[in-house]
Amino acid sequence: MERLAEAAASWGAPLNAVALENISTYLTFVREKNEEVNLTADTDWDDLVLKHAADAVFAASVLRTLLPKNPRILDLGSGAGFIGIVLKIVWPEAEVTLMESVERKYRFLNAAATRTGLKGLRVLNRRAGSGAPLTAYELDHDLVIERALAELPEALRLCAPMLGRSGLIAAFQSDEPDCAEPILAKALVATGVKVLKSCPYRRPNEERDRRLVLFTRKED
Repeated sequence: MERLAEAAASWGAPLNAVALENISTYLTFVREKNEEVNLTADTDWDDLVLKHAADAVFAASVLRTLLPKNPRILDLGSGAGFIGIVLKIVWPEAEVTLMESVERKYRFLNAAATRTGLKGLRVLNRRAGSGAPLTAYELDHDLVIERALAELPEALRLCAPMLGRSGLIAAFQSDEPDCAEPILAKALVATGVKVLKSCPYRRPNEERDRRLVLFTRKED
């Protein structure tokens, strides 16, 4: 946790004692439930903190400068909640919705929301791109964020319908995406979004940069 705090400070987003305690409580709950729920293959504490939590902390450091103080955030394909729950912990003013289609993970997310006691955290059991028309809870977000949801072109297609007119899509990527690549280029046209910026960062336990790529709607 000290290494996470050091990384957060270097990204310009210091974590206070309450945030660190809440992150630790949540990740401990992940470890407790992982064997019965099969949430993640990463059971090592360092991986949970310096890989999963660190991604969300870095995202918050970038997005706080670009979004309203009280943004509506949708974490699409939440899984164990590593991105959405940690974002909510470090950004208490945000209204965060976790959307997960797998029932056992959905049940875990509800339990985690109860365990952490975070207000303004909602959980939906739904698969993006299928089912009934979208509800108000799933539309007009200031941010739709995804990590390992799908290949980037498909992820953009799933995220775009839930984005507000002036909102952003944030996608975690291992490498810089090539927007001239035909499949991605087609997806950008189809969804009406463009790259706003690509933000390099390095996890505390790694020696190579990753990217948080931000997309915004193209101007009419």
